[in-house]
Amino acid sequence: MQVLIMFCLRSLLLIFLLSVAELFGLAIETFYGTMEVSEPVLIELIHCPAMQRLKHVYQYGVSYYTTTHKEEYTRFDHSLGVFAILRAKNASLEEQITGLLHDVSHTAFSHVADWVYNKENQEDDYQSSIYNLYLTHSGIEEILNRHGYEVEQVSTDREDFLMLEQSLPDLCADRIDYNIQGAYFAKFLTKEEAQKLFLDICFEDKKWILTNQELATRLAYFTLFMTENCWGSAKNFITSRWLADALLKAFEKKIIAEDEFHFGTDQLIWERLVSAKEPFIENQMRMLQSPDSHYRLVDPEKANFFIKFKSRGIDPWIKKNGKIVRLTSLNSALSQDLQKTKERSIVGWPVEILQSDKPSM
Repeated sequence: MQVLIMFCLRSLLLIFLLSVAELFGLAIETFYGTMEVSEPVLIELIHCPAMQRLKHVYQYGVSYYTTTHKEEYTRFDHSLGVFAILRAKNASLEEQITGLLHDVSHTAFSHVADWVYNKENQEDDYQSSIYNLYLTHSGIEEILNRHGYEVEQVSTDREDFLMLEQSLPDLCADRIDYNIQGAYFAKFLTKEEAQKLFLDICFEDKKWILTNQELATRLAYFTLFMTENCWGSAKNFITSRWLADALLKAFEKKIIAEDEFHFGTDQLIWERLVSAKEPFIENQMRMLQSPDSHYRLVDPEKANFFIKFKSRGIDPWIKKNGKIVRLTSLNSALSQDLQKTKERSIVGWPVEILQSDKPSM
């Protein structure tokens, strides 16, 4: 009965919001400021349960729980940020919708799913591989259809959505947002500097281009910092593996259903694992709560194994004196540091696990 009441209240609220939006537009708060939105499809998608769930899925996954990156930065914040960039820079409505939805298929703990489903360090990550299917099973396809759209129109696989997605080392709306917001939360940028970058960047000749060389350089160095200290760190790899193994055991023992992992939230799943009375899971969760006691970086000759990672350093396009050039062509130190990170990613982190039952890497 309570669920039915909540559903009715949510439906009434949505009807009210759509009515207001059609008459006056609706103010949507994003990291970059308030966006006036009047399109019913956007209003309904932003407020649907699948999108609202992302408010409880942290951007940096397991790192939030291992004290590495405690930023209160969620997949919802990121999704609105990508949408705001695309909207402000005049992307098509279809590309705006896709930007808004592009991370909705993330499971709890975000990229930990890559370790659960053997997609770690692959170009096609798990959430991307299930994106279209997730839109169907989460109820989003029904919303899209109601407003005249098909799933294929807002697929992240579309090659013509160049504002949303491009390959490294280029910028794209997705990469712009998670680096600008991430740099702000990590205190690499002030809010004012983040806003300057947002206003400065433009999409021209199929490229995202900056003019502020100093802030572009700061952003580039942030991507190197995060590559080595978060996304590609040994700790992130090891703790993601440990958490994935705990989840797999929880699936096997029917402590957690896989649907709960796909449609649930970080804290809910974490609490279920912490309270699980199963020896293997208990051991994994103990290690996760004090990971530095269970592994260390060592000299290469002492390593049990090497953890390779993807270098996510950016080399954005800069407009200078009327010419568009790579930032590294103006900054030789950055060029060298990008190369060092790439070389390190290929060799990998030399790691020793400080326990007898070593995880398979």
